[in-house]
Amino acid sequence: MDGYVFDIRHYSVHDGPGIRTAVFMKGCPLRCRWCHNPESQEMLPLEIFKEKRIGEKLIQLPETIGKLMSPDEVVEEVLKSQLFFEESGGGVTFTGGEPLMQPGFLMDCIRLMKQHNIHIALDTCGYAQPEQYAEIIAEVDLVLFDLKHSYASLHKDFTGGELQPILRNLRAKAQAKKPLIIRIPLIPGFNMSETIYAEMAKIFSDLPSLQQIDLLPYHRIASHKYTRLGIEYKMKGVKEPSKDEIEKAVCFFEGKGFKVTVGG
Repeated sequence: MDGYVFDIRHYSVHDGPGIRTAVFMKGCPLRCRWCHNPESQEMLPLEIFKEKRIGEKLIQLPETIGKLMSPDEVVEEVLKSQLFFEESGGGVTFTGGEPLMQPGFLMDCIRLMKQHNIHIALDTCGYAQPEQYAEIIAEVDLVLFDLKHSYASLHKDFTGGELQPILRNLRAKAQAKKPLIIRIPLIPGFNMSETIYAEMAKIFSDLPSLQQIDLLPYHRIASHKYTRLGIEYKMKGVKEPSKDEIEKAVCFFEGKGFKVTVGG
């Protein structure tokens, strides 16, 4: 089954162990206000214009974000970095968007990767049908699970999606058998308080396969993408977390006995 991909990035060191190739898939069920990849949200390719300066002239050139690829094409591209995987203990990470939006395509890619003994990580928000989630999780080697909040109402307001299906999959028996890294975006005005950290810690204490927590501080680097795409940027005026705020989050989770990294 073919699927939509908007980028394949080699030599990544923030998407799992070792040197990795990140496959960015199109489509996402959530609409997080701070999304760093808004170009991933819609499933189909996007037609936009980008500006380029030639001498004194500023011209607009058409650009297509996303393309239809076969699993064989994805594997062929990923295998260009196979030597780096073997030397560093790396592999491929499926990310997005939300890879589970294209379960058939994702599964076909995973099965082909396995034929080449490539370590497979899945970066997911966990918002998926339980049967599909269990089927995919059983095939990967590592799960990078993005948990954004512990309160259902605020999660809905800021992401557009329900929290319950996400927690259901996080607590699933299939997930309990698979190495797990939790990734928490640190978003000022949304989830940066000890009350919320404490609720999250309770959830994490019941996850037997949890290896570590990655804290991902909000940044404004992606704000220009919203202008290019003609999408309202809802984080205007929101400041990036300070070093002290980040350190407080680190100390809280470390104090609860979790291994913590900043930035993935």
